Amino acid sequence: MNTKSTLFLTKRTFLAMAFLLLSTIVTNAQTVFEFQNLSGDHLWSNAENWTDSQKPNGENAIVKVYADVIIDENVDILQLEDATTCELTVQQGKKLTVRESISWSADGDIILEDGAQLVYDDIIPVTVLRQVKSQIRTLVSSPVVEDVIPTIENGFITDPETGYALFTYDAQNREFVSFKDAPFALVNGISYLYANALDTILQFDGTARGSAEPVAVPLSYYASNSTLAGCNFVGNPLACNAFVDRSYYLINDDFDAIIAIPHSRNTALPPCQGIILNALGTGDVVQFQREPDHFTAVGGGYLEITSAKASEPTKVLDQAILSYNVGDDLGKFFFFRDTPVVYFTKDSKDLTILSVDSVDVQSLKFDAGENGSYTLHFELKNLNPEYLHLIDNMTGANIDLLTTPQYTFNAKTTDYASRFKLIFDPHYGVGEDGPSTGSGTFAYYTNGEIVINDVETCHGASLQIIDLTGRVIMKRDAMNRVSTNDWAKGVYVLRLTTAHGVRTQKMVIE
Repeated sequence: MNTKSTLFLTKRTFLAMAFLLLSTIVTNAQTVFEFQNLSGDHLWSNAENWTDSQKPNGENAIVKVYADVIIDENVDILQLEDATTCELTVQQGKKLTVRESISWSADGDIILEDGAQLVYDDIIPVTVLRQVKSQIRTLVSSPVVEDVIPTIENGFITDPETGYALFTYDAQNREFVSFKDAPFALVNGISYLYANALDTILQFDGTARGSAEPVAVPLSYYASNSTLAGCNFVGNPLACNAFVDRSYYLINDDFDAIIAIPHSRNTALPPCQGIILNALGTGDVVQFQREPDHFTAVGGGYLEITSAKASEPTKVLDQAILSYNVGDDLGKFFFFRDTPVVYFTKDSKDLTILSVDSVDVQSLKFDAGENGSYTLHFELKNLNPEYLHLIDNMTGANIDLLTTPQYTFNAKTTDYASRFKLIFDPHYGVGEDGPSTGSGTFAYYTNGEIVINDVETCHGASLQIIDLTGRVIMKRDAMNRVSTNDWAKGVYVLRLTTAHGVRTQKMVIE
């Protein structure tokens, strides 16, 4: 090939590359789009409202607004500017993303309807709306940086005055404080209990952020408050969906049960949504962030257990979750004493969510709250065990949860909490010669009686009851129930002797 041909090809190749580069530059060029509301319906999605019918076509768009506009679709642009004094409304459930800058006059309004989002890395004046249906108690949080004073104008206070309820949670004294008794301001990142006799729209005015940077909310912790030591009512502090750095609780619509949300589920909280979570100690903070965490799941699935009254099997009253994802542990709050409570215990702490790597047997606790008939429902999420049985330690019932994922039973408030156990291994508790032996829970105390769980499988077994001085106060053939009515209160040791060995257990008699 001669030099001229080589030079010609080189020039042709260069021109082709230059053309492609120019095309890319033109394609990615920043373009100005003008909203004029030419059709009169104010809708962003209507191309007729834009100059030359040219709608913004991507994240490099610069938008100038010359009339009030309603964003009725998800929008992602580079810059946003009101050329006159305009009102911009983001409709319910829609998201406005502005990557670089918003230039909006002080007299113009940016309004976010209930559930709408503004994703923007700076703070900007907005009005955020939250709808509250009549007679529904809900947790609301303020998405604006400034404190919000409840007034008639922003919808919190209604006429007559008795038509609304607004409470803040006093963590130190473990009580709700009414706004009517001691007025307070709503603080960014904190949640408040609100209800109204009528449908109402709450209005939060101030500067808001949809920042990519996490927002930290400080938490309170009072060790003397026992199971409520770390109880905090917090909420989404952003003007967009946010993710929380730990497991948390939501409140149901009737405000008589709290629903656990595992951290690993990466559930987004909409603006103005309040939650309950557990502080891990003094000085703890919770992080709210625009993007979810990335979890390394051990098993990826979980077993969700819900309790209900047998007369209302679809109404969830409490919940517990056995999770195969690290970091899902969630402390148990005993808010509603007249409802059933389902939970686990780990390291002497009561948990709603228990994280495990693997499990053969797991104790499941149940407090009735009030005497009655209850139903436990079991639902497998991304979990496919070959074997899963529920054992009722009181009645001896053995339920195959893979074929019958619910269990109805009678319970009293005085029943021993460790009533159930979940068996994942069909060989658990069975050796070559029958039931295995050793230390571990084999009995529980309820209604003035000690109930032996495994006596039916321990033929010829004997039972000794020993007090803390070492004195044997009872020795007899093992029976299913032993009355403790004549015993002094205190700690006792139970020793169950079978043909396969000896099992011991401490028991507190109250």
